[in-house]
Amino acid sequence: MAGQRKTLGSLVQAADTAPPAPVTRPDRADKPASPSRTAATAAPAEPAKALAADMTMRSWYMPKASADRLAALVDDVHFATRLPKHLIMGALVNVIDRHRAEVEAEARSAAGQ
Repeated sequence: MAGQRKTLGSLVQAADTAPPAPVTRPDRADKPASPSRTAATAAPAEPAKALAADMTMRSWYMPKASADRLAALVDDVHFATRLPKHLIMGALVNVIDRHRAEVEAEARSAAGQ
């Protein structure tokens, strides 16, 4: 295998023999995750697989300042509630939907209409 180039397919199919990385807490660099948090990450892969099947990733071009504000808002709610970010994004979409007229008016104002 030495000197051979690895392809993405071979990497995906290869078994991961490396030990798992230690769980860290990005909000508290000085403290490792508690044992209850690490036990939760060792949950069976089946629920995660089912959840991932219902997920998608989209991208839009947007002003950097707006993207930074959105990321900061999601982070703030995440750290306040400790809920997964995908749930927070779903909640944001629900709130936007309920306030659609305001969103449309704001967009028209920004476009000068």
